[in-house]
Amino acid sequence: MEWRECFRTPSEAEAHLVRGFLESRGVPCVLMSSRFSAQPLTFGALGEIKVLVPEEWHASALAMIRRRLAGENG
Repeated sequence: MEWRECFRTPSEAEAHLVRGFLESRGVPCVLMSSRFSAQPLTFGALGEIKVLVPEEWHASALAMIRRRLAGENG
């Protein structure tokens, strides 16, 4: 199974919220952090957390996230 990024954020809390939002709608997803654990960085690409979904869910996940960010239900 190939995984694709559908969302990225420097906030671990926001990444978990998006993951929970997607999973509650049946979308399988995982988080991938690029943080260095000994010195957690929270800026730029070194501090990003990515939400990944299977390739076949990518378009649906993007649409759900866009609607959520726009304040729509769904």
